[in-house]
Amino acid sequence: WIIREGGSGTREVLEDLARREGISFADLRIFLVLPSNEAVRQAVEAGAGATIISELVVSRAVAEGSLRSVLIDLPKRDFAMITHRDRQASLAQMALKAHLGAKAGETVRG
Repeated sequence: WIIREGGSGTREVLEDLARREGISFADLRIFLVLPSNEAVRQAVEAGAGATIISELVVSRAVAEGSLRSVLIDLPKRDFAMITHRDRQASLAQMALKAHLGAKAGETVRG
């Protein structure tokens, strides 16, 4: 496996999948631990191993045929938008909230 560093949401997905399948995370054959999705994608493209990563990160490589995807039934994840309480939201933040359909304090499933 090529995986993200501890604390990464992508790594948490792999840890959760291992638990769900009754596999100890310590028993996974982890070859590399990297600090970014881009680094993970490049390592997998170079043939170093397999990973679980966002489709958005690999969509071009999959379309070009340098990577292939395997569908795995993974649970949806929750995301939080965190803003400074004393600062006015930027136009970009407001647009993102509108796009996601988020209201103040509302949970949006991703």
